[in-house]
Amino acid sequence: MSVAALALVAPLASAALTDPSDPAPAPTDRVTDTSQLPSGWQKSGDRIVTYDGDATGLHVLVADAADAYRWHTAATLSEPGVDTDQWIGQTCVTGSGDRAVVVYAPRQAVNDQQGFQQGAFAAVVDLADGRVTKLPELVSLAYFNPGCGDGEQAVLTRPQGDDTELLTVDTAQAKLVRQQTVAGQLTSAVPFGNEIAAAQGDAVVSVDAKGDTNTLAKTGGTPFRLVPDAHRGLAYQVPDGKQVQVRRVTSAGSDQLLGSGALGSLAVHGNGGRVFVTGQDAEEAVKHSALPRSWRTLDVPASAEVSTTGSLALTSVGNGTEAAGGRKTAADLAQPVGIDAVLPGSDSSVGFKVVPKAAAQGAEQSPALSDGVHTDSVHMKSTAEDDPATSTTDPDRACAVTRNDPKLQSLQPSTAQAEWATDLAVQGKLDVRRRSGWNGSELPSYTPQGLFPSTPLKGGGRVPAQVMLGVLSQESNLLQASSRAAAGESSNFIQGGYYGNAGSVHTVNWAAADCGYGIAQVTSGMAKADPTYTAEQQQALTVDYAANIAAGLQILQDKWNQLYDRGLLVNGGDPKYLENWWLALWAYNSGLNLPSSTDASAPWGLGWFNNPANGLYPADRTMFLSSGYDDARTPNLWTYPERVLGWAAYSQQKTDPATGAAVRAFTVGEWPSGAPAAEPAHDTFCKPTANDCDITKPRKVAGSSQPEGPCQRDDFKCWWHQPVSWTDCTATCGTEVLKYAAGDPEPKVAAPHPAACTSTLPANALIVDDVPNTVKFRVGSTNPCAGKRNWTSRGTLTFTFGSAQQNGATVYPSKIDFHQLGAGFGGHFWLTHTRVPSYTDSVVTGTWTPDRKVVGSAEVMVHLPDHEANTPSATYRIDLGDGTVVEKTISQDTGGKNAWVSLGSYEFQGTPSVSLSSDTADGTGDASIAWDALAFVPVRGK
Repeated sequence: MSVAALALVAPLASAALTDPSDPAPAPTDRVTDTSQLPSGWQKSGDRIVTYDGDATGLHVLVADAADAYRWHTAATLSEPGVDTDQWIGQTCVTGSGDRAVVVYAPRQAVNDQQGFQQGAFAAVVDLADGRVTKLPELVSLAYFNPGCGDGEQAVLTRPQGDDTELLTVDTAQAKLVRQQTVAGQLTSAVPFGNEIAAAQGDAVVSVDAKGDTNTLAKTGGTPFRLVPDAHRGLAYQVPDGKQVQVRRVTSAGSDQLLGSGALGSLAVHGNGGRVFVTGQDAEEAVKHSALPRSWRTLDVPASAEVSTTGSLALTSVGNGTEAAGGRKTAADLAQPVGIDAVLPGSDSSVGFKVVPKAAAQGAEQSPALSDGVHTDSVHMKSTAEDDPATSTTDPDRACAVTRNDPKLQSLQPSTAQAEWATDLAVQGKLDVRRRSGWNGSELPSYTPQGLFPSTPLKGGGRVPAQVMLGVLSQESNLLQASSRAAAGESSNFIQGGYYGNAGSVHTVNWAAADCGYGIAQVTSGMAKADPTYTAEQQQALTVDYAANIAAGLQILQDKWNQLYDRGLLVNGGDPKYLENWWLALWAYNSGLNLPSSTDASAPWGLGWFNNPANGLYPADRTMFLSSGYDDARTPNLWTYPERVLGWAAYSQQKTDPATGAAVRAFTVGEWPSGAPAAEPAHDTFCKPTANDCDITKPRKVAGSSQPEGPCQRDDFKCWWHQPVSWTDCTATCGTEVLKYAAGDPEPKVAAPHPAACTSTLPANALIVDDVPNTVKFRVGSTNPCAGKRNWTSRGTLTFTFGSAQQNGATVYPSKIDFHQLGAGFGGHFWLTHTRVPSYTDSVVTGTWTPDRKVVGSAEVMVHLPDHEANTPSATYRIDLGDGTVVEKTISQDTGGKNAWVSLGSYEFQGTPSVSLSSDTADGTGDASIAWDALAFVPVRGK
């Protein structure tokens, strides 16, 4: 199925999707029929704040009742140089409604325990003027972070070893005012009076300024979703089997049950001392006679986002790319956001469509990241290919395959190609022949499963296709190449922590590099010093999505076999059932802690981080994606196996451009009674005799004043290492559905940005391309320029890269945000993003030099690609060959066309050169600047 038939463009939320034949008005950014609004809305102080993320950042969106809920962008938060397809996070609003505290991170942070727990950024956003103050600490991505109280303070949390660090933010001053470490795991922390309230184990506790804790209430499960009210009370929820209780505890320790319902049917929200209990049956479930004056029930979905006074509730927010691979759009444009809302207490519903706008200060680097030492970016040129100062590659890297080698570009697959390769791989039939030089590489001929043979499963059977498709969806959003590349286009491989920079565009830390490559994020065997794979295997899984899938499948098969050897089977261990891969998926993400060879009593097994009983995840969550694709906005609310099975059951999404309908990106599995019926309970892997975990029995740490908790170990090594059974798979579990049979041909794809193969310049033009003539432009095994190329490059484009001194070594942070794409003139160009000149460690300078002298008048022409080039301030410095240098500044935005643009005509007297640097006075890290071909065209008669 071609991209022409099914574009990789994600659907908007339902409000933003309109049928051309539907007579209903299209949604706008405000309520147009104000008769729907309650009386007095013009003077109402009600405000609603939400968020949505795409490749350009996490957008904080605000609407006020007094403005008919007209939406605007308060801020767009991102970090320069972080290559991600989606920014995720969450917000809370202070008591005044004037400020929001935001936690944000690249989507891939949820796949890594350290990234999840200590890799999110935090900021305070002034909702009136959009002022952004980024905070100097990295925090947790857990669903309860940040936590706002009834005033202007908020609490951020992050695990610190076996303890929890609480960071108190004074939002009025936009700064951290207190940092304290408390023993044990605390969750759902919020300001509460002059103290902090939090959940710890099976208790609600308060924490004073000294870090001492006091138990406010003992509960039968782990409390969650704590909300302070206006009367020195605290709303919270606690699971009770398949039910959930809504409770209130006071600062004096008086605890009261206010109502209960099915788990997931009720939720507490709040702002400024107001507490809202949401749920379709909230009014019946909660005792109204017992409610404090500041509490209300709202007959809206439990998951709805509620405005500051409860006058508006959002039932759906999203742009669609959250579940569609999040590929970057041309010029890094923000995706329109669709919002559905209801007006509580009425039958009115409204839909909005919002186009987020970027704000420069939201893109400035967080002070939580060290920016190294800025040094001069100009270096003596060297012709040595291994000089990192001038080579586009990284000779000093820690990972096996370098970025920015034109002979090692990754082909971006379509979703059809990803499913085809997966279906054939699980059948052991991914034997398509890749011819020598595939995709422009220097690889010999191979087949994907010739390099990475399928490993037989112990006990028989094979991996279901939907399990592997779920892994690929979660690991990379089905991307082999950078999200800058569309299907059918080549670029650098999508990578995890290649530079070890923890998100900083100014830091290179090779010692901390995470060498995850491609669609399956293959890490094992991909360090430079790791001999697991041959160089041929390493390069093949980098450039070829099919080889990468074969390697990822091999790793998953090894995890199954490793667990099988130790008896860790699920529901009897038949691998044809998707749920039976739960433990193997757990191990695929966070590994298996092996038994000690010297201490038989030492804990071992699958780590606590991905245990569904962990308080990092809300106790009332339903199956991932079972409530809709809005779940993909916040993947951090689910464990890794839950996310994978959710993708397997519901698929990613894409839009059919012919109909505008949202369709599945790949075939889903089949369940007898629906996928949620086969999900394990959250306490399935929490058993006292198995892993020292008991949700009903509080834990007391000897010699500690800390309250009890479900994991009864000080070190949280409640590691699972037993077989488990929670359902009869013949009656409930999912099974595979194959779309492609062995022998089916590889689906075709047409790149949306075809290369400009033919020169339209005069025949005597002296063209200097951005790569040597030896670089072969290929899309897979095809040469799109065959028979069309009527030119030869006559010169070189060389680079100098900005550097910094870090840890006693010279490193090159400017390469972090330096990219290649297989498009433009001849099928290749380079790009980065503009920065102000003071960031010398981020500056990239490219210089075109022809291989001969130019004497006389010539026009300088620069080729600009049809995408990923949009700076309005590209300043070219033209050396006329006699030492005279002139400057010409142009916009690189061609309106989406491959185009030759004139820099003017000049009198040359020798070998000329033209340089272009990425430093601009308006550089914020948002505008892209490109280096493609350049030409000198002799001017007749001069």
